[in-house]
Amino acid sequence: MPELPEVETVRRALDLELSGRRITGVRGRSIAMRRPLDVEHLASVLSGAQLATPRRRGKYLLIDLDRPGTLLNHLGMSGRLTITEGGAPVLPHTHLVLELDDGRELRFVDPRRFGLMVWLPPGAESRDPSLATLGVEPLDPGLEQSLPPLLKARRAPLKSLLLDQHLVAGIGNIYAVEALWRAGIRPTRPGYKTSIGRLERLAHEVRSVLEEAVEQGGTTIRDYATPDGNFGNFAIQLTTYGRQGRPCLRCGASLRADVIGGRTTAWCPACQR
Repeated sequence: MPELPEVETVRRALDLELSGRRITGVRGRSIAMRRPLDVEHLASVLSGAQLATPRRRGKYLLIDLDRPGTLLNHLGMSGRLTITEGGAPVLPHTHLVLELDDGRELRFVDPRRFGLMVWLPPGAESRDPSLATLGVEPLDPGLEQSLPPLLKARRAPLKSLLLDQHLVAGIGNIYAVEALWRAGIRPTRPGYKTSIGRLERLAHEVRSVLEEAVEQGGTTIRDYATPDGNFGNFAIQLTTYGRQGRPCLRCGASLRADVIGGRTTAWCPACQR
C-alpha cells in the first residue's frame, strides 16, 4: 500500500504538471470500491473546473479546484494516478478519466478496488470519516515534541503505535521498520517503557526516513509508480525492511522477523534494544 512518501510524490507531480489545467470531460464507470465510485456525480461537479494545488493528509490526496469542495483520493493497495496523452492506450482497471484542456488525461487505475475517489462538498472535509480522526502529520514542524508524549502514554509495541493512523498519519510498514532500526529501538518495546529521549530520537528518524523517501520518489515494492510511470528509488536504500535473515548493516548480526500487528517486521536483536 502506498504510504506517505508515495502519496506526497504523487501530490508533487500533480502540482507540477496539472495545477491550472481545466477539466473538460469526465468518463469512466460507476463501480463498488471502498466507497462507491459515482462517475455521473463526479462529472456533474468536476466538468469545467480548474485544478488548484493538491494537498495531502496522511495517505490521502486532496485535489482542490477553483470551486468549494475537494476531490478525495486514496490509492488503496494497488491504485495509481497516471498522466497520459489523450490517445494513449487505456490500462485495464482504469475506472475514472479526467480529460484536460491540454489534451492530456488524469486516469485513476485500481485493480483491487481498495482505493477511493469521492467528491467532498464544502464543509464535509472536517467530518469525513477517513480524515477526521487522523493523527499528527510527521512532516509538520515539531514532530519531535508532539509525537513522544503520544507514544509514551501507551502500552502497545512501538511498531504498532507508529502504524496507528489515529496517532500519526501516513506511516506504514516499510517506514516504521526503517525508522525503528535507525533509532536502535526494538519494535516490540512498549511505548510507556521507552524514555522520552529515545522517543525523541525515534521521532527524528521517522521524519528523516520519510523526507529521504520523498526525495527518492517513494518505494516501489510491487505496484507503485509515479504519475509519469517511474518507480520509487528508495527501495535501493532500505536497510531493514524485507532483509530478515541477512546481516544487519550496522552490527552484522542476523536480522530476525516477527509478526507485530499482523505485519512482518524485520529487526536486529543485537543493536535494537
